[in-house]
Amino acid sequence: MRTFRMNYENSDSSSSDDDDLDRQGYKKCSGCTDWDHQLIYCSACKRSYHNNCHIPPISMSYTDLASYESWICTMCVNIDDISKVISETTSDSNKKILNKNEMIMASRILLELIGDEKNSFQFLEIPFKYSDPHYYKVVHRPVSLNTVKERLSSESNCYTSFYEVICDIKRIYSNSLYYYHASDPYYAMAQKQEKLLFEMLNKWIPQYQDCHISTLLSKSKSEQV
Repeated sequence: MRTFRMNYENSDSSSSDDDDLDRQGYKKCSGCTDWDHQLIYCSACKRSYHNNCHIPPISMSYTDLASYESWICTMCVNIDDISKVISETTSDSNKKILNKNEMIMASRILLELIGDEKNSFQFLEIPFKYSDPHYYKVVHRPVSLNTVKERLSSESNCYTSFYEVICDIKRIYSNSLYYYHASDPYYAMAQKQEKLLFEMLNKWIPQYQDCHISTLLSKSKSEQV
C-alpha cells in the first residue's frame, strides 16, 4: 500500500501536490495527513480517515462498505449536545474512566487541534531524544497530541478523569512555550494551538478553562492519603 505525506514546513507547493494526488485517486487522511486509497469516509462531510487515525479508532467492522455508509466522524457529532450533558453532569470522584460524553468531547478537541495542520505537526509527537536531548533536560514531563490520543484508547494506561485529559493537552503547549524562544516558529505555533484550545474550552466546557496541572497533582496526592 502506497501512502504519501505532505511537509507543512515547506507548504508553498502543497496545493498543487494535493491536486495531483487527488486526480490519481488518492485522498488525504484527515488525521495523519497521509494520502491513501484505503480510507474510511464520513457520510456527513468530506473528511476521511485511516481506522486508527480517527479518534476514537474506527471499528474494524466499518471496513465493509455496507456497514459504514452511515458512519459519522467525531467532527460531525453534535458537540453542543455533548457540551450540555457534561455541564449538567455532576462529577463522580469514584469514577476511574471517562464516560461516553467525556470521551467524545476529548476526541473532538484532539481532532480539532490535529486538524490545524500547519500548526499541529510539531506537536503530534514529542521531540526525539537523539536529535534534541536538551529538551529532556528542560521539560520533565513531555507530552504530545498522539500521547493523549493513545491514552484515550488505552486499557492499561487510560485516563481516570476528564480533568486529567485537559491538563495533559494544556501541558503540550505550556511545555513548548517554556522551551522554545519567542522568536522560534514553534513558539508561535504553540501560541496558535493554545489559543484554539482555549476557544474550544470557553465555548464547550468553560468549567475546565481554569484547570491547572499543579491542581491535578494536588488532587492525586490527596487521593493517595
